[in-house]
Amino acid sequence: MVSLHRNQLEELKELGLEAPSELKVISIVGMAGIGKTTLVQEFYHDPLAIEYFDHRLFLTIGPQYKLREILLSAFNQLGGHHSVGEKIHISQLADYIQKSLQDSTYLIVLDDVWNTQAWDMLKHCFPSRRRYSRIIVTTQILGLALYISGHINIEIPLLNDDESWNLLRRMVFDNQEECSRQLEKIGRKIAKNCEGLPFAITEVAKILRKIEKTVEEWEIQADKEDPLTITLNEDTPLSKAISLSYTRLPPHLKLCFLYMGVFPKGYAVPISQLIQLWVSEGLFEPRMSMSLEETMGEYLRKLIQRNVVLNNKVSSIDIETTKTCRLHFTFRSLCVNEAKNEKFFHVIKKITDVSEESINSQRRLCIHNNVVLAFEQVHKHMESVKDACSLLCFGPKQKYPIDLYLRFKLLKILDAVSIRFYDFPEEILELLQLSYLSITCDGDEIPPSISNLQNLEVLIVHRHHIVKSSPDSPVYLPEEIWKMHKIKHLECVGMDLPEPSSLDDSLTLEKLSTLSGVSARSCTVKILSRIPNLKKVGIQIESEQGSSFETFTFLDEDHFASLYEKFESFKCVVVNPRISPSHRFAPSIPNFPAKIRKITLSGCGFPWECMRAIASLPNLVSLKLRWHAFSGREWKTGDGEFPKLEYLLLEDLDLQKWEVKYNHFPQLLRLNVRHCYRLEKLPRGFESNAALVVEVDDCRRFATKQLEEDIFRFNKYHLQIAVNFSWDDKKKINHDL
Repeated sequence: MVSLHRNQLEELKELGLEAPSELKVISIVGMAGIGKTTLVQEFYHDPLAIEYFDHRLFLTIGPQYKLREILLSAFNQLGGHHSVGEKIHISQLADYIQKSLQDSTYLIVLDDVWNTQAWDMLKHCFPSRRRYSRIIVTTQILGLALYISGHINIEIPLLNDDESWNLLRRMVFDNQEECSRQLEKIGRKIAKNCEGLPFAITEVAKILRKIEKTVEEWEIQADKEDPLTITLNEDTPLSKAISLSYTRLPPHLKLCFLYMGVFPKGYAVPISQLIQLWVSEGLFEPRMSMSLEETMGEYLRKLIQRNVVLNNKVSSIDIETTKTCRLHFTFRSLCVNEAKNEKFFHVIKKITDVSEESINSQRRLCIHNNVVLAFEQVHKHMESVKDACSLLCFGPKQKYPIDLYLRFKLLKILDAVSIRFYDFPEEILELLQLSYLSITCDGDEIPPSISNLQNLEVLIVHRHHIVKSSPDSPVYLPEEIWKMHKIKHLECVGMDLPEPSSLDDSLTLEKLSTLSGVSARSCTVKILSRIPNLKKVGIQIESEQGSSFETFTFLDEDHFASLYEKFESFKCVVVNPRISPSHRFAPSIPNFPAKIRKITLSGCGFPWECMRAIASLPNLVSLKLRWHAFSGREWKTGDGEFPKLEYLLLEDLDLQKWEVKYNHFPQLLRLNVRHCYRLEKLPRGFESNAALVVEVDDCRRFATKQLEEDIFRFNKYHLQIAVNFSWDDKKKINHDL
């Protein structure tokens, strides 16, 4: 048995042997093949556990469990004779187990639990008041762990690159066998391709043990897109484990899962984009009182809770939710193969992926290599697809324009932001079914006939080259944009909304909730009053020497705060700001709505004294301050400030001294300090918050003695701190410490 998760094993020993004396239920959660059973077995067979507990039972449950068989296994492990156990009633088996454990300390492992019913039936067999006893439950389902133990005690992570290679090396090479540097380099790539899943690494190790240990043979394995192929019908332990996670999904979650395969391998999928695509596809109906977007968000949370989809990055506004997600290669392999069998979508990555047989009846085409669009053969076959409803192009982004066949009359989704167009393609204006449009073009104008696309809900237009605008030469969307009443998300980088005619009250974007990429010109009273349900605004402002600056005056007026009671997020990026002590982008902090939850600023150059206006916001949960958002050597927080702030990011600021008292930031859970090269040390005052996680990234003043003091101080108060540095800084720190 190979030890994989040493930190989690130590944590399990502490919970199992040193925790409070009352009976404790410990839940261990992780995706299929991550090593939950291995971890529990290491503890179960540990000499300390053998000595500590009078009785130990290891019971494998599984999704198709039979209660009698589980109780009979417990009966046998407690010393009962199998032939006797087979003859007695199930209630007698349960009674025997209860009495056998009544006057002893016990350790019971319930391995691979899939539903609450199994736990509800089995828990009555174990004495509930038996002191110093432990029940350990392993499961893939987060919600099930919460139901059983009230919280997740141990969540097993994927292995890092070094751990993956060490496991692969131990399993491929004998104790006396050496690994050359060349093979190690290739082997590390093979191990990394397994994406940290121990079960996958062990399966790949079996393959490597069967082939010659030569550079040529190993390079063949390293060059495979996936180190293993996972299908529903493959009779291998890993395929069975992964397939089981999929087949146990209800039909609507299977559909959501299959759609995840449209993205390339390793793609960090923005949750907002994924939900927009799901909604635009029209595959689902809203649940009860929830909106369709809320329903899709709930479905995604269930996939993540089941460890079928991986949580890649959490949201700063709500640390319980996901900002980006991804598929592990094992699940993606299953997903792509199953989608191919179901003709759910077709991936085009190389020219051989395009043939009349493979593409003719497809409904969704996914381009994972835009270069193939340069081949005439690909265009010819795409023209034969009559019923395509989605065309998704994921890159890589192209510097030069590429022709894209767009004459799909039934097309509902066109995601082509990675493809460059010289001008807005006229063919798009004929796609009357479009509900989702995302493109990149060089032209400054979107034709007025864009309003013909009355089903459009998402419009994203990026510009390959953006000529810096000035107040005298702004670029506007056509006035007809105000006639597109279904628009929910509008992102037009470098373009602005024109003011609607005051004579026509019907010019209202009543469903628009997200507006981004625009400048402050899109935030006048006349414009905002016609967007009644706006929740998120992201503005981008060009700052040039010799020109007058756009300001936050639209926020200073009372109408903004009064218009949007549910306003959630504001982001402002000043591009190329003039950085000097005598110059600031705006004289003061604007009047943010009291219910705003998230603020992101970059390049504004506010003095730290102005922070009080933000610090006093009663509902602010997330604050991100990037390059030159605030300027000055010293920041002192005050009493009662940031009452609900949970996430704070300080990045590329010139801050040197930061003073925080013990009662400040009472709800802060995550603090990220990145590239603040002048900051001398982390402030005192956070020690009373044991839930705080601190990450320091490449802050050179922290090197040597001060770093050691800060780490010691935070660890002393049980705060989590992670410090990352550039390679040169790491060498210096290791030498000094």
